[in-house]
Amino acid sequence: MAPTISLVLGGLAATYVFLRVLLNLTQDAKEPPAILTDIPFIEPLIGMIREKSRFHIRLRDATRLPIYTLRLPFQRMYIVNATQLIPVLQKQWRVISFASIAADAGNVVGMSKEAVEVMKRDLTSEHGFSPSWPKYIMPSMAPGPDLDAINRRAIEVYVAEMAKLRGTDTATKVGLWEWSRRMMVTSTSEAVWGPANPFRDPAVADAWKTFEAGFLTLSMFPLAWLFFPKLHRAREVAAAAMVRYMRAGGYKTGSGLVRKRVEHHADLFGLGLDDVGRGELGNAFAVLGNTTPCALWVLYHIVSDPRVLADVRRELHALVRDETGEDGVPVSSIDLAAVRETCPILLSTFQETLRFRAVNPGPRVLLEDVLVDDGRMLLKKGAMLMIPAAVQHTDAAAWGDDAREFDHLRFAPASGEGAQKKKKPNRVAFRAFGGGHVLCPGRHFASTEILSLAALLVLQFDVVPVAGRWVEPTWENSPAQAGFPVIDEDIPVELRPRDPQRKWRVVYSGTDKAMDIVSEDIAAGGRGAL
Repeated sequence: MAPTISLVLGGLAATYVFLRVLLNLTQDAKEPPAILTDIPFIEPLIGMIREKSRFHIRLRDATRLPIYTLRLPFQRMYIVNATQLIPVLQKQWRVISFASIAADAGNVVGMSKEAVEVMKRDLTSEHGFSPSWPKYIMPSMAPGPDLDAINRRAIEVYVAEMAKLRGTDTATKVGLWEWSRRMMVTSTSEAVWGPANPFRDPAVADAWKTFEAGFLTLSMFPLAWLFFPKLHRAREVAAAAMVRYMRAGGYKTGSGLVRKRVEHHADLFGLGLDDVGRGELGNAFAVLGNTTPCALWVLYHIVSDPRVLADVRRELHALVRDETGEDGVPVSSIDLAAVRETCPILLSTFQETLRFRAVNPGPRVLLEDVLVDDGRMLLKKGAMLMIPAAVQHTDAAAWGDDAREFDHLRFAPASGEGAQKKKKPNRVAFRAFGGGHVLCPGRHFASTEILSLAALLVLQFDVVPVAGRWVEPTWENSPAQAGFPVIDEDIPVELRPRDPQRKWRVVYSGTDKAMDIVSEDIAAGGRGAL
């Protein structure tokens, strides 16, 4: 027995020494300093799995490094802490690339080898497939007729749901997460994919839910059909629905966004409709993946805090026009397009929720060696670079000493002596919608959707926790790829109609002005960054 133990211990010791030597030999002196090397290649992996987004915050606080290296098995990661480095790195978008990650997603959704090859060409060129398509579709998502059309359709879904719930004259018990998710999936899919929306089929919606949660698993295991058959089947159900949608010409009655995607993918780059359909699964992550949990958190922060709820309701009530109908029934009218310009506290609450809750890691891939800081720092080809939102959003230098607290007035215009003392928000450090060349094209749509849902809910209903008090939900099992935490257990609530006899008339008149949420929009003078 003793010789066996000695052999095992000796083997472990030799392996440890080998890994230490390997790390030292492959870490360039010009690279950002490597940390967590006591157990080479393994220690960072354990921390990421255990702590999730809190991992990078802890390392930021412990090291105070502007940027550092994590060495993982077969991968190195550069983690950016210093806000001032962000603009410098974003300017290098051709070689510090998100397009490469987007191209790899083609394999995850089951696109053909030929299509994936097209997606991976010219990754450093503005004319390549993956670098060019976000900018190509931007006009359809910028303030204007196409955006107004999808906003109106989304709001129509909300109005119909509110009318149904008010028609009961009694409280309706729902799970706040399940209900808000259904609202966002239904409204978004109807607005984006139009009358032929594949998500109208409950089987497709259920398959999407399964596939969405397992997206990262599929991306990591090439033989997923063998090891994760349920997940693979869910993908194929959703993919088949999107392929049928494309083959039947459903995109022709879809939104300007979908038509632009088809124009880019099929007309400009020659992808077949089957591959375009499968590509829509990847695109669905952009329009559904983060908006659904984000909406839940916005609603939670409003309805769970009496002070926030009172402030938001006061603003919204100022937009409501009350009159008496011909039948003597009171009628309230509201134009939701006015919310963005006349409800600064609601808008601030939305922005603060993004800041307080976003956990997107902001990944990019180094396609070439990059020298920064006048050549003194080297970022190696093949490495992953991360700009974690949670790190930037908890930086006291960027947000003030209360950066780890939720302040629904943080982004509201300063008013009064107390407000003048608050630190002005650092928009470069605001990473909920990404930034630079990979700034989210759908940010205006998502913002209007979520604000409209919140506005209609708090005006027409009291949201009361079934448990009798609000308890902040946990999110320990949230999927790693989620940009906003997905809660572990739902929040049972009652939706109690306020003034059930009152009728509501809701319109959305449209706007050509963007909401000043990200620094790029502010720099563009509120016209939207193109």
